[in-house]
Amino acid sequence: MTEASFNLQGQKILIVDDLVEARSALKSMLTVLGADDVYSATDGREAVEYIMEHDFDLVLSDYNLGKGKDGQQILEEARYTNRLRATASFVMITGENAVDRVMGALEYDPDAYVTKPFTLSILRERLYRLSILKTILLPMNRAIDQGQIDWAIEIADQIRVEHPRLLLPVSRLQGKLCLKQERYEDALEAYTRVLESRPASWARLGQAVCFHFLGDTDQAVSLIRATLLDHPLYVQCHDWLAKILVGLGKGEEAQQELEAAVKISPRAVLRQLELGQLALTNESYTVAQDAFEQAMRLARYSCYKSSSTYQQFVEAAQHNLDAEQTKENRLLCSKALRALDEMKQEFSGNMGVVFDATIAESRTYQAVEDDNKARSSADKAEGVLARIKEPTGEQQLTMTEVYIDTGQSEKAVNMVQTMKDQGVASTLLQRLGAIEERLSNINAREKSAELNEKGVAHYERGELKEAIAAFDQATRFEEAGISVLLNAIQAKVSYIENEELDVGQLKDCYRLLRRIGSVGHFDERHDRYQRLKETCERLRRSAGL
Repeated sequence: MTEASFNLQGQKILIVDDLVEARSALKSMLTVLGADDVYSATDGREAVEYIMEHDFDLVLSDYNLGKGKDGQQILEEARYTNRLRATASFVMITGENAVDRVMGALEYDPDAYVTKPFTLSILRERLYRLSILKTILLPMNRAIDQGQIDWAIEIADQIRVEHPRLLLPVSRLQGKLCLKQERYEDALEAYTRVLESRPASWARLGQAVCFHFLGDTDQAVSLIRATLLDHPLYVQCHDWLAKILVGLGKGEEAQQELEAAVKISPRAVLRQLELGQLALTNESYTVAQDAFEQAMRLARYSCYKSSSTYQQFVEAAQHNLDAEQTKENRLLCSKALRALDEMKQEFSGNMGVVFDATIAESRTYQAVEDDNKARSSADKAEGVLARIKEPTGEQQLTMTEVYIDTGQSEKAVNMVQTMKDQGVASTLLQRLGAIEERLSNINAREKSAELNEKGVAHYERGELKEAIAAFDQATRFEEAGISVLLNAIQAKVSYIENEELDVGQLKDCYRLLRRIGSVGHFDERHDRYQRLKETCERLRRSAGL
């Protein structure tokens, strides 16, 4: 077959473009080339529906499709769902010249790439060359479609011998298949064969990946860094360098590589997610927040849309929130709450996700110290949990923690008891124990506060012995605060000054002062602390101690 005789008759073809004129023009060109089975999609959603329903031989998709999925996301989903056969072809069409757009499109390996504007002769030449390559690779791609990867690798050897001019595309595909099968020595051989013939950055990266899996990390890192010196925009080099550095425990260096990668190609959802998760681990909350925000936006019409992305964005944002009423703080809080609203709407049929979103809403209000709204959201989460037929232990524990955080310790105690009655999974016992300890501390603080109030009442009525007895009980709790300890010292000092010089009570005062340690100058209790400390010192001298 010559280029002049090239014909598309009998092939099932899909055109994707949001502009009717562009669809019509492309269909006319394909008709001239013999196409007789052509479908047209006006947007990404319709294109994916067609791909799910039909086995296309050729997909020609514009990159920019307006609102909704773009061409890159169509290709992502087609690969993700395995609805685009290895024997089929995906051609990306774009008028975009920006680096991030071009890199984003090429990252998902379209079979060919056509830049607007193009003529019939350009299209014919591009499709003809692609057809020749696909015809030669047909046995190999059929084996891939049938899941016979090892057989496909063997076929690649035969094709390479019969068609030496196809060394690069055959070896590139063979290397990927060998890596998929964990045949690292074979993959290394394929990439090395290419480099012995001519320089190729992808083959050098392939070698590095092989060295990494074969245990030679230093050689892998050295090769990748050398490749980046020659090709600083080779984004996958940054990706692999980040993976290797994470494995070496160098999380901050790995984050720097991913930050460099997203600057080059910011439209890849999975890369933004990876950066966000690594930044969260590194406690780089602003970087994490920005990455997850981009991932939310990019995944909105993607197969990678996930409720966890919304949650992780809000989690990062919560670390950057505080009670200050600054414009930036209010804006970030509003952005987090909008993300949670969208999360609820997008996943409204999943009560578990709605519960997670409502819990995150409560915690967002806690972060800005809006106790009333935090409590209100906790009550909503309680209602959602009640609608879940069989809530998990994880969900019950989360609800318990939010009960505690919003001052509903009695409900928390009841939930803990319910979980114990039902039986708690061993994996959750440590977390349950931590919750019970928190409840115990809260109970101690509440009991101490109750005794403190009782002591204050006795003191105000001049009942110093009764006040001391109540304060002594309150200060037995380790959770007793500075104010309670100062009240106890006050009662004892008043008793010594007005009733009798009781050395035992005076020693108690010093014990309580040591327990307090010191009170900062900006603490409103500082002056009172100093006066009581000076009074104790005066009484000690009077007692000759």
